[in-house]
This record gives sequence, structure tokens and C-alpha cells, in this order.
Amino acid sequence: MKIEIGESLTSSYLNHVMGCRVIQTNWKLSGNWVVTDHDKSRAKLFYQKIINSGYFDEIFKGSSFEQLLKQAEIDVLGINTTELTVYGVDVAFHGAGLNYGSKEETAERILKKIFRTLFVMQTYFEQYNHFHSLFITPKTNPATLKLIDDLLQKANELIDDDSITIGVITNDQFFEDIIDSTIKASKSENDTSELF
Repeated sequence: MKIEIGESLTSSYLNHVMGCRVIQTNWKLSGNWVVTDHDKSRAKLFYQKIINSGYFDEIFKGSSFEQLLKQAEIDVLGINTTELTVYGVDVAFHGAGLNYGSKEETAERILKKIFRTLFVMQTYFEQYNHFHSLFITPKTNPATLKLIDDLLQKANELIDDDSITIGVITNDQFFEDIIDSTIKASKSENDTSELF
């Protein structure tokens, strides 16, 4: 089994910093789960809002809502049972910094991952009160990050819902929010299963 250090770090972060009592890496849905139209309704409305916005129609070209759900994998899923909050985190550790092609392709791909994770959480964990869909990576080129931030701002305007948080944690914020806070929160922990 391949161990991903980014997923291990994120698991420790969700456990010790965000208070998640249930954490799973490489979360995928099962085709055997029964999901009703009611379960999908909130996420499907949001999907329609996104593709009709004029900002994100290219992100999902050729992908229906059902395809997005079927293809979904969340790198690290965490559930804070006391706050009824679900965290879906996609993680990328690229040696030379975040890169999925051009700056525009990279920004669009990040937003697609964030949206897909949000759709999945709203569908399969709809009984929870809060959803955090995050993308984390240690290094992002400032020009690419500017494009991502612009898309995130447009996305947040569309979301307009206090129960939903989306975001990208990268560069200095990655080291401060993820690494430093995880080290500080886990200093007294002694769990050898946490590789980070």
C-alpha cells in the first residue's frame, strides 16, 4: 500500500487541530449505497447554480452531476461529530509547486476538485450542518494563486451560505495553518500510526 505523506499530514491535522473523530484517506463511495433524489437535491441545485453562473461552465464541460458523483474520491475525509461538520480535503504535493498544466487549467482543476468534494459531502453526509471543502498544497506560483483566488471569490459569492466553507491553503498559510498547528497540537500524542 502506497503511503502519501500529504494525506498523512492532513489526517493528523483533521484529528488534532480540527477535532475530527472519524477520518478516512482515499474516501470513495460505493455503488451499492442507496442515494435518493432527496439526498442529492441540495448538491444538485448547487451544481445547476454553478454551471449556469457564466463563471464555471467550462469547468464541468462534458461531466454530468451523476458522473461527478461516481468519479469522486476525496483524499482525506474528516467528520467532527461534536460540531456536526464534515471536512473534505484534496491534497497535492508537487515538487516544483502546484501544476496541472497552464495557470488557467490549474486554477480550474482546483475549483473543480473543491466543487466535486462539496457535492459529494452534501449528498452523502447531508444530515450534517457544516461542510468544509479544502485544497491544500505547500507551494503555488503567485500568478496561479491569483487566478485561483479570483475563482474562489466568485464561487463564494455564488455559495452565499454560512454552512459552507471552501478554500485553498498554500504557501506561507500552509506552513502556518497546517504544519505548525499540527506539530503544536500533536506534541503530546504518541500514535505510531500517524506517520507525520
